[in-house]
Amino acid sequence: MPKKALKYVIIGNGHAGNSAAETLRKGNPEADIVIISSKPTHYFDHSLLAAFLLEKKDITTLYLYPYTWYKEHNIVLRLNQTVTRVFPDKHQLMLSHNERIHYDKLLIASGAKPKLPESLSRYRDLFTVFTDAVDAMKLRERLGQVRHVTMVGGDSVGLHLAGSILKLGKSITFILNEYNFWPLEYDESVKNKLIGCLKKKHIEVIADDLTTEIVRDGAGINVMTKNGKIIKTDLAFLTSGMVPTLDFLDGSGIDMQTGILVDEYLHTSAQDIWAAGECATVYYPELKDYRQTTGEINAKLLGSVSARNMLDEKVPVSLGEPGKITIEGEDFITYGWKGFSIDL
Repeated sequence: MPKKALKYVIIGNGHAGNSAAETLRKGNPEADIVIISSKPTHYFDHSLLAAFLLEKKDITTLYLYPYTWYKEHNIVLRLNQTVTRVFPDKHQLMLSHNERIHYDKLLIASGAKPKLPESLSRYRDLFTVFTDAVDAMKLRERLGQVRHVTMVGGDSVGLHLAGSILKLGKSITFILNEYNFWPLEYDESVKNKLIGCLKKKHIEVIADDLTTEIVRDGAGINVMTKNGKIIKTDLAFLTSGMVPTLDFLDGSGIDMQTGILVDEYLHTSAQDIWAAGECATVYYPELKDYRQTTGEINAKLLGSVSARNMLDEKVPVSLGEPGKITIEGEDFITYGWKGFSIDL
């Protein structure tokens, strides 16, 4: 009787999930591989999203792989499917419509979502986010009526987005503080250098202040700060970093802190379950400590490493190389991003 093929299931259709799927297929041509994603579109290059706002291209031009790639590699891609529970003892997961899916080995690569400070949670519906293809398409349609935008926080997403918005002739205000600046090196000297560079680009910077209230004002929005500033704006972007998407793991028994705790082989506390990308808090032997991972460089690397360990290769993870963001000719170190320039 022939040996049954292993079934690998991947939760998440981003850089980590797709890197893992490609590595698994190369390592096991006969395995069943399934990618499950809550998103309506498949894998695209996030680093191109900001530039997409400037071009009249179709969103499909951002896809790294066409739909046919999945069929050619015998990978089942299930979009618009939300995982609600994971049952490690049964080697099963449940989808929102109560379908149960069996796995032999599971990779959790569910990524992260924009971090909304608890003090601003009641203003959730007034924020604009910029994390996926749907966000990019909606924003491109609206930008013709927009004159001014406000970045609440100063993460890499916000800086990258600012580069495109500047090229469209819009005005920008950044509300910067150390609690929201992610995932960049950030101390007093970096802060002062950054403020100087942004101001040279005619960007208003409000530093060492906190957003306290956001209210609708006709077709626009008023953003108010702790120190009494009122910014009249058309759009308020939430750019305060990201937090892992882990709600579906409640009750699973998998060890978590900020993210899913994994060892240097990206294995979780549960048998036959690994985690990679921005949902994982990884133990790095070089640091002898855990670190939350960010950005597409880390996601691709961890996706590949996790897959090799799912194939029983026993490969430890290593720290990725930092990238840099260039503003007015000055470089700022960032972790997990390829890096980019917002200079015109």
